[in-house]
Amino acid sequence: MTLHANKSIRLQRRLAQRPLTSAVPRDNRGHVVCAFVLLLVGVLLIAVRAASGQESPFVQVGETVRPAVVSIRTTRAVGEGGVGTAPLQELYRRFFPDGEGEGGRYESPSTGSGFVVDPAGEIITNNHVIAGADEIFVRFGGERREYRAELAGTDPNTDLALLRIDPLDRRLPFLAFGDSDALQVGAWAIAVGNPFGNLESSLTVGVVSAKGRGDLLIGGLTPRYQDFIQTDASINFGNSGGPLVDVAGRVVGVNTAINKEGQGIGFAVPSNLVVRIWEHLRERGRVVRGYLGIETEDLVSIVGEDAGEPAAGARIVRVLPGAPGHAAGLAVDDLVVEFDGDPVLTRRQLQFMIAGTLPGREVGMEVVRDGTSRRVRVVPDEWSEESADAGDAGRDAWLGMEAASLTAPDPRVARLKETLGVTADAGVIVVAVKDGGPAANAGIRPGDVLVSVAEHELADMGDWNRVRALLAHHRDPLPVLVRTGATERYVTLQPERRGVEN
Repeated sequence: MTLHANKSIRLQRRLAQRPLTSAVPRDNRGHVVCAFVLLLVGVLLIAVRAASGQESPFVQVGETVRPAVVSIRTTRAVGEGGVGTAPLQELYRRFFPDGEGEGGRYESPSTGSGFVVDPAGEIITNNHVIAGADEIFVRFGGERREYRAELAGTDPNTDLALLRIDPLDRRLPFLAFGDSDALQVGAWAIAVGNPFGNLESSLTVGVVSAKGRGDLLIGGLTPRYQDFIQTDASINFGNSGGPLVDVAGRVVGVNTAINKEGQGIGFAVPSNLVVRIWEHLRERGRVVRGYLGIETEDLVSIVGEDAGEPAAGARIVRVLPGAPGHAAGLAVDDLVVEFDGDPVLTRRQLQFMIAGTLPGREVGMEVVRDGTSRRVRVVPDEWSEESADAGDAGRDAWLGMEAASLTAPDPRVARLKETLGVTADAGVIVVAVKDGGPAANAGIRPGDVLVSVAEHELADMGDWNRVRALLAHHRDPLPVLVRTGATERYVTLQPERRGVEN
């Protein structure tokens, strides 16, 4: 017994004398040491970078970009239509409801942002930032004085505008453009602007989330030509018109839109498109574009069922009578696979190709008709608002239904009101429904009264036409408030696929 007791005492003494690290298994001791060394190295690197003033690569970007970014303030008269629906204008509407339509005047504290692209005083911003303004003023960050700006040109179709100021004897800081075509998804993206009108020269950082986005609704407008860069760099109201730059401080886009329903989603006009529009605006004050009078949609083939059909292209879904495309012999269902020597992969790509063509210059196209390839020569006209209006002529139906004023001298209106006992005094009445269309699929019938579409109230046909123009290229489902008799209900309409007019 004494021998066993002595052995036990000696064992306990040895255990008590072991270092604490022995509690870690022998196989893991190396991992613990490595982790400690890596932690120590990381701390030392942070300390060294902090000491050298280079703790972040975005510090230098901010020093380069922020001095060239301006805050834009506008004034406008409140006319018969009252103020608009932009966020800052909505604040005016909320706090001064009696001021609408009285011909008074209000000032938006800061409608948006812009940036200098030429030291002589040229500034790029968004069209929706200055749309409808009577006076425009710009101010550089940290300064109290303002410059009165002249509107040198505007292009609602890309939501861009060019301003000019007189810098007097001052040489203005300006930004250079980068190549947005070379920009990769996942690359750093830095947004600079003046969110909410008073947080001037704010810098936010994210990455490029995607490229080539379209079919967006921006500031109550739907730009015809959309090819947006998507980013998760924080963009808020007031950032519109400010630059999106890369880590070298070069402009790769113009911050234009945000997604109010989601966080971390913003959009910018790509720099290569901005440069082309800038050149037009500084020379002519407007953009000159080619026009064919056709509408196209993307080619969507079914694997194994469309043998022999091209893998990509833009299918023609409409040809406007009398337009250049009609004169050249283009027809519905023609598949455009080449334009002016370049391959056509998507409808939006073709749209930009046609727009970039000099009006009056003959160009060649390759189309596939009934499986046979053929060459076509076409001479584009110059695009204009009149040609766009002509393209919309004859399109009475939208969302698969035709609407009319409740007081219209249309015999269909009188018959429906009398037969169904329609007593509504606001809204528009449905007079025709297309079989198999969105309205029919949602259960809408002639005699129903439309009260609102996508939260846009419909008081009369003026509202209907405005909302229709606003959402003409909308692809997402639209909530519609419908009144049948004394009952109101919401239905969801999925817009029909429509081509892009070129």
